[in-house]
Amino acid sequence: MTRKTALSRRELLRGSLALPLAAVPAAEAHRSTAPARPSIYQTLGVRTYINAYGTLTTLGGTLMLPEVKRAMEEASQHFVQIHDLQAKVGQRLAELTGAEAAFVTAGASASLCLATCAVTAGGDPERIDRLPHLEDMKSEIVIQKAHRNSYDHAFRMVGVRLVDVETEDEARASIGPKTAALAMVLSHNSLGHKIPLEKMIAIAHEANLPVILDAAAEVPPAENLRKFVAMGADLVAFSGGKNLRGPQCSGLLLGRKDLVEAAYANSAPHNRFARNAKVGKEEIVGLLTAVEIYLNGRDHEAERKEHHAMLERVARRLEGLDTVITEYATNDDYSHSPRLTVQWDEKALGLSLQDVMTALEEGEPGIIATDMTEYVPPWKGIGIFPYNLRPGEEILVADRLREILGRRA
Repeated sequence: MTRKTALSRRELLRGSLALPLAAVPAAEAHRSTAPARPSIYQTLGVRTYINAYGTLTTLGGTLMLPEVKRAMEEASQHFVQIHDLQAKVGQRLAELTGAEAAFVTAGASASLCLATCAVTAGGDPERIDRLPHLEDMKSEIVIQKAHRNSYDHAFRMVGVRLVDVETEDEARASIGPKTAALAMVLSHNSLGHKIPLEKMIAIAHEANLPVILDAAAEVPPAENLRKFVAMGADLVAFSGGKNLRGPQCSGLLLGRKDLVEAAYANSAPHNRFARNAKVGKEEIVGLLTAVEIYLNGRDHEAERKEHHAMLERVARRLEGLDTVITEYATNDDYSHSPRLTVQWDEKALGLSLQDVMTALEEGEPGIIATDMTEYVPPWKGIGIFPYNLRPGEEILVADRLREILGRRA
């Protein structure tokens, strides 16, 4: 039998890949309840997607909880003294997390920038006004080589030099008169470090230095909001726009009272170095609401079980496809939900990984999934992450994959 040539992208994306009429009622209901008038995105000509990838800033982060949206709407209808609001919200956040102090920032990167301001210029107005020029100030942060990434601009924009180390002996030897702090990054992108957080804290405190911890995406589990300060981390940064499901442009900085106060002295609404990272009353109230719910109102075990169930439904709908297998990717850090990978014989089907990724993204509905070969740590095939999927969307994802992978070359 003569083998057909590989399908072109145009053929893959043709109407034959539209959602079957036999789709699950939940999926139909999700799409059929759209308002009669065009959405704001339709009016602007901006395409929306099903997010099977995760809380990416480039995709808009997360979907805020209804309670968060209501709190932000209420906050938007009144004028307040921002200093007073930050003080009251910070006090409540400290109570919730067990930290000495806290306040709301414009995101995790803003939190790291402000933490760096705190350990260099401190709360001294004259020094703050000289940032990022660090003459006569401590100007180095010791960090593990495995933790260097594009996000460390948040430290470097303040003018510090990052000193790379790999071992405990190197960390101790790198500490000197110019050292302002030690930094640690917790992320699936920074796996493989040799010095655990407990030891970094011990090394720093032996030298009477603080530790700045980037924990942007380190919830779940919920206890991490309390765990790191309890371990002794002096300044801890979280994102509000990931699994907390708060405002996308919000973050949390918490930790030692004197350092948190120094960080706030550098931030908006002061006319200081980090005024460009201004956070509004709506985000301040929204993030507090999200943290309250995350710690006291969400059933995290039930959410995780539902995420597993979503992925099981995807796997079952892909059963029987020639050469296609599904498996769970190893979850090396608990901060992320379970991850299902979809793999196939690219030569046998005449479909590359990129072919399928493109067909998903450019089809209808548009779906963003993960290229697991570029993930850290790398895996195989396409990754389906469930924590930003709305009810029924996992069926849409599975049926689109079945359509694409079921058409042999």
